[in-house]
Amino acid sequence: IIMAGGMGTRLRPITYSIPKPLIPIAGRPCINYLMDSFYRAGVRDLIITTGYKFQSLISGVLESKHADQTVLFSVEREPAGTAGGVKLTRNFIDDTFIVGSGDILQDFDIAGILESHRKSGSKITIVLTEVDDPSQFGIAEVKDGAIVRFLEKPPPGKAFSNLINTGLYIIEPEILDEIPGGETYDFAKQLFPALLKKGVKMHAVIGNGSWLDTGRPHDLIEANKMMSEQYGSVGIVPGSTGKLICKTPPRAAKGVKISGPSYFGESVTIGAGSAISGSAIYNDVKIGDNVSVIDSVIMDSTKIEDGTRIERSVIMNNDTISEDCEIEDSVLSQRLTIHRGSKIFNVALHSEAADDDT
Repeated sequence: IIMAGGMGTRLRPITYSIPKPLIPIAGRPCINYLMDSFYRAGVRDLIITTGYKFQSLISGVLESKHADQTVLFSVEREPAGTAGGVKLTRNFIDDTFIVGSGDILQDFDIAGILESHRKSGSKITIVLTEVDDPSQFGIAEVKDGAIVRFLEKPPPGKAFSNLINTGLYIIEPEILDEIPGGETYDFAKQLFPALLKKGVKMHAVIGNGSWLDTGRPHDLIEANKMMSEQYGSVGIVPGSTGKLICKTPPRAAKGVKISGPSYFGESVTIGAGSAISGSAIYNDVKIGDNVSVIDSVIMDSTKIEDGTRIERSVIMNNDTISEDCEIEDSVLSQRLTIHRGSKIFNVALHSEAADDDT
């Protein structure tokens, strides 16, 4: 089961036009990494719970799934919460099942996690990972392989662990009986504390693989770099450094510098003297002369004209960035025209045209 119904409010204006699970990461929709993790473990039958922009989500998943993956979509008329949304699929579940989040980058060894779950004899396994700052996540205290304490988003100074909930669970069907029907109900905020009170053993596994909460624009940039580093290769573009993923090598003029980890889609052109570093450049992007793009994401069919500098920003599709602009720490929605010499710092610019997409 893949939970994919959230609105992605922290990623606005990006998610005004595209559901968060379909936002590309190193050339692939975010949800595909989890789908492939399941596939490698032999899991062929999927249920995807969705709500926000469900038509776009369904189309995107059907276009990108493996041919022998079967997908059932459960569309929530009203948000049911993470556990409540899974409860709605109860009639389709009769065996051990896996729950993951389609809007979080999850690329784990699912087969190994399943093996650990079965050996533990537990009714539920929660996959954890270690982070430096746990304040935005649910944290867990583990003793002898079992979770003994759980706290959602601890306030400053109250974190008793840096092991956080990744949003990936292995669950036996009888646990669904613990989720009330007809109301909004959440795994981390409600179900897990209730199971602890009842003395239900919750097995803990440290995830082996890649994980990143892509909830904010800077996380999205980091996710593109992470997966380009993991799946990229060196030497794809002559004179480049670091790992790259290229759908087709970019057409680069004289004096272009390309540094990884970076991703390039199809039909990318780069003008003389420009530099690209730690960025994802998607299909049909045209970059002029003496342009600098650092730690950024540039989506399809955007044009960046001569002398412009872009750092730590997400530029959506069909934008035109005119000459000699400076853009830092910002998000630009689709179909915008930024005039010559503009300086844009720490803002999110939204076009009403983005609302026309479904």
